[in-house]
Amino acid sequence: MTRLLGILLILLSALTNPLHAASDGPDKLLILLPEINATYNRIFGEILTGIAAHNGVSIYAYSLTKDSKKNDIQNEIDNNQIDAIIALGHASYNISKKFQDQLPVIHGGMVITPNGHSGISLVGSPTQFFAHLKNIAPNVKRVFTVYNEKNSGWLIRIAEEEALKLNIELRALEASDIRSAARNFKTILSEASSTTDAIWLLFDKVVPNQTILPLALDAVWKKNIILFSNNPAYTKRGALFSLFPDYEKMGYSLAEFSKKQINTKTPLVIPLSSLKVSVNERTASHLGLNHSSGQRASFDIIYPLR
Repeated sequence: MTRLLGILLILLSALTNPLHAASDGPDKLLILLPEINATYNRIFGEILTGIAAHNGVSIYAYSLTKDSKKNDIQNEIDNNQIDAIIALGHASYNISKKFQDQLPVIHGGMVITPNGHSGISLVGSPTQFFAHLKNIAPNVKRVFTVYNEKNSGWLIRIAEEEALKLNIELRALEASDIRSAARNFKTILSEASSTTDAIWLLFDKVVPNQTILPLALDAVWKKNIILFSNNPAYTKRGALFSLFPDYEKMGYSLAEFSKKQINTKTPLVIPLSSLKVSVNERTASHLGLNHSSGQRASFDIIYPLR
């Protein structure tokens, strides 16, 4: 066990003491924590802190290694009368699935799509993206994006509903592979023409973001097109804004989601709504967008960094 996870488990043992539990009895959650590297340990630690902040649950954290066996986890479930499992990251996915016929298993800290399992995907909620778009660039009338049906079709359906509410035309072009996605982006870049048009770079493995990003950034400056994404690194390079996970709030959401799954037991995957926002002020200025001090205070990261 890494030193970081060891410290977190000690802290959590204090947070999950019966004196900390809700008076009507907390739901008992077993958290599977894979040991990967320092970066992931930090992320999982933040998620864990958020889960523990929910006073309606008690936490039992289990450090998952390559030597962990199904029986080890079963013993944790039996000894602590666990109500649900929260499995963090891809490394915990396969072993946690073995328990889904016994109790609710909720996946977090990874990209998932609806497929008979439950969890909160790392992919940002289209509802949040459109809300921030309206706040940051209120004059946008059309949003272009490219997606793969298997990976992101469920998100596009949510996005279509949000666009309709906000009187925005959503032009979502489906792509079966990276080559067709690149062709679709070329079509978009030739059609989009002004600050009333926006391009949304989805978190979809069929979308060739590294190839498309330079072309899209060029269009931002030459054609005054709005560009937004799931990656704050793109904001640093010139996209107008990005949304990215707030891991502690994600943890709290996972705890709340788990309580609901214990009661319903119906498989459900939802996109992530616990998000932070990064904005490129230089790009905003180039696009003629002036944000108030109140708006700027709501941005988590502003580029260029001062």
